[in-house]
Amino acid sequence: MAKRPASVLDFERAFDEFFDEMLISRWRRVRMPDEFENAKVLDHPDHYEVRIFAPNLDPEQTEIDVAGQHLSVRAPIGHEGMFETAYSFAAPIEAEAVKAHWSGHTLVITVPKQKPKRIKVNG
Repeated sequence: MAKRPASVLDFERAFDEFFDEMLISRWRRVRMPDEFENAKVLDHPDHYEVRIFAPNLDPEQTEIDVAGQHLSVRAPIGHEGMFETAYSFAAPIEAEAVKAHWSGHTLVITVPKQKPKRIKVNG
């Protein structure tokens, strides 16, 4: 096996450090207070409802991402780090129709279920 030049190794090390600093450490989880453990997911016939009691989160800095059948919620918690939680749903969801609002200290996320598509067979 050929030995790699030092410049290549330096680049790889710098590249790894950059991604560790910019991406990985930015989203490190912190130990969540017990109230975050009391999140509820309600399964209604046409939608899911996610309720997260989160008195210490800033609504302006809360991020909600939807991809496929997954939903993730992230928000900074003071100088301690990042609150992050994720949910996967059994039924396909309508990502474009997901809505969120605050009700008191509770983040309420409404996740509509995808309606089945019926296709007419010609012939």
